[in-house]
Amino acid sequence: MKTRRSRTKLDKMSPEALDACFPSARYFQVHFEYLHETINELKQQLTQSNQQIAELQQQLQAQSLAEMPTVNYAAESKATGNLRQS
Repeated sequence: MKTRRSRTKLDKMSPEALDACFPSARYFQVHFEYLHETINELKQQLTQSNQQIAELQQQLQAQSLAEMPTVNYAAESKATGNLRQS
């Protein structure tokens, strides 16, 4: 396990030795490019998934409406004019 170097030891090190202690800028650039690409792919997948969910909800709603029994209330009721009957 690496131990932490004290500030005074880092101050005494040459620039070349300091560069050897830390990853290069290119490492971070590659890493963040990969993260950026991965995030964009996940956003696209999320958008597609949301669209599929919306389509499935529409299909389910249309199917449930088609399965509901239809009742023709106008044909079954008699025209009485007044709902109260004495």
